[in-house]
Amino acid sequence: MSSALDTTMDALRRAGQEGEVFLSLLPDRAQAQARQSDGRSNKLGPLDGATVSWKDMIAVKGVTATAGSLLRRQAAPAKADAEVVQRASQAGLVSIGMTNLSELAFSGIGYNPHFGTPMSEGRVPGGSSSGAAVSVARGITRLAVGTDTAGSCRVPAAFQGVVGFRPTRGRYPMGGVMPLAPSFDTVGSFARTVTDIIELDAILSGDTTSPDAANRLAVAIDLLDGDGVAAPVSLRCKQAVTALEQAGVRTEYSRQSVLDEALTLIDAGGWPGAFEAAQTHHNLIETVESCRLDPFVAARLRASAKLDPGKIAQVVHGAKALRETIRRADTIYLLPTAAIEAPLLAPLLANPNTFAATNAAALRLTMPASLLDLPAISLPVGQTDTGCWVGLQLVGPPDSDRTLLATAAMVETLLMKKET
Repeated sequence: MSSALDTTMDALRRAGQEGEVFLSLLPDRAQAQARQSDGRSNKLGPLDGATVSWKDMIAVKGVTATAGSLLRRQAAPAKADAEVVQRASQAGLVSIGMTNLSELAFSGIGYNPHFGTPMSEGRVPGGSSSGAAVSVARGITRLAVGTDTAGSCRVPAAFQGVVGFRPTRGRYPMGGVMPLAPSFDTVGSFARTVTDIIELDAILSGDTTSPDAANRLAVAIDLLDGDGVAAPVSLRCKQAVTALEQAGVRTEYSRQSVLDEALTLIDAGGWPGAFEAAQTHHNLIETVESCRLDPFVAARLRASAKLDPGKIAQVVHGAKALRETIRRADTIYLLPTAAIEAPLLAPLLANPNTFAATNAAALRLTMPASLLDLPAISLPVGQTDTGCWVGLQLVGPPDSDRTLLATAAMVETLLMKKET
């Protein structure tokens, strides 16, 4: 069995070769943490000595968080760790480095013109937490921590074939995390197994409860097989649902679910998270410095600033009512994570309209959970004929994080048995 130091040294070596995945490394800190882990006779928990990466908008002491932007390269280094980093360190996790992302965390594609894009055979990694997902998918780190506003953990998890979790907002402390849209931002996580996500959630939230898995699941059929959902994505998700039913899981098919209604609100009035992001970066997009931004991000920020405030307010008001509806229903929904396969990057760069439309398509099915502040998780359910991973998204009622995770672990186990 490898020591924590051996695993850490291998992770540092591999991360150093992945410049489009890691923007900076923490060799001294990582080695010290690994040695401390190896020296403990009584482990602090199941993740003591486990390697973890941090999205480069989460404060790590002594490191300048860039948020994937050249405009922040000269910013002062963080004077202290973000609260989530502190909690991870206290549990014995080993911090390897800071991962790449879409600039300012404002794209579901994962493209970054400044620091590179960690692609696979020309296909985008998903965003905004691109490097975080890739660091786990390529086996560099066991865990990764990112952020999720509209789908920034779940979309790259789906494209990379790993597990990606968005908790209820406020479950994890946000101190030391750069904002994008504060009403929708949350820290999220990546791993290869739901078990690791459960253990990390306990560390970051302090919640160690172990509820039973849900005894029934609702299939959001209009989102599973609706307009805009690529046929290969729909097929893989349907196959997963069938496998669960054959394993004895009770399912019900829901048309015009609460998630459909949330999507209708967004389609009619706009995505409030984009409106908030434009407010967060108002000063930036109004200055000459904006010419140094990724042009796709700059264009989306400017377009978001023009959203109708009255319509946005209506979306937010409608979302509050829908959130209470799903709380009373106490239902966990199944639907695709991303409606599309991971697209090739080159055609997107050739046409700004194609880029914008594809970005919207990538985030379309993750936005409803974000709007309603519902915990959600993406599980890999196989690859399409083109080799693209597909994610199945589970969305739970408000504050049902541990029940959702227990249910996801059950789903994961049953699907793995089906494969064997």
